[in-house]
Amino acid sequence: MQPLIIEKAPASITIKLSPNPIKLPHEIRSHHECYWNEQIRKNPSLRNGETFTIIDIRQTPEELEMTVAKTDYKHYLYTMYHPDCDYPCKVIYSCASVITKDNYIAFGKMNQMTSTPGRLQFTGGGLDESDLRDSVFEIKENISRELKEEMGLDIYSPAVRSFKPKFLKHKGSHDFWAVIYELSIEYTAKELHDYFLNYNQHIIENGHLPEFEEFLFIPLEKEAVESFIQNEKAPMVDYLAPILIKYIEK
Repeated sequence: MQPLIIEKAPASITIKLSPNPIKLPHEIRSHHECYWNEQIRKNPSLRNGETFTIIDIRQTPEELEMTVAKTDYKHYLYTMYHPDCDYPCKVIYSCASVITKDNYIAFGKMNQMTSTPGRLQFTGGGLDESDLRDSVFEIKENISRELKEEMGLDIYSPAVRSFKPKFLKHKGSHDFWAVIYELSIEYTAKELHDYFLNYNQHIIENGHLPEFEEFLFIPLEKEAVESFIQNEKAPMVDYLAPILIKYIEK
């Protein structure tokens, strides 16, 4: 595993789709299929679908330009649990730190029926074909959709104080890339928690499974953040602790 890197998000981020899907050797596909069948026996709610893997990266301090190619979720899931595998799926995704007006940071605990049960992470998700505009992914629309689907938050709402790309994450356990936005809102931590509970109940009443089973709120104070990182037992996505530390270092 390479050391995880968190840096300032560049001014320009462009993600292009290659016209050619990834073609994997038959043996590799067979490994993916066997592992997938094991996982869906344990968790029948898993669904295979489109995923996009990075095939080219051009980066400067002011610009990130990537090209991705279409693969599938089986490829991604196999990579998640086999980090040293051949032909890994190397994804870029968006996520957002949500900051309340009383200076708490909010993040979720993944539902037990997801592919990463119990993991702590920001709201976010992978690229989707609906984000494409003339073979270029609109990353802002990607995170906007995820915030709406997972938390019921609209980035164009009057309750939003600011919304901007904040950090870029890469390397780490799988060398997945992430564009990490910051969403600052007018809600207090308590108001946002109540809002989230109501939103999750709405999802359940409509026959769907919420992405997050609960939300955690940590005050952005040195002692509180350090205590959380030292004592929290739940698994965390690799960027979470470093981002929390970035906030208290400001």
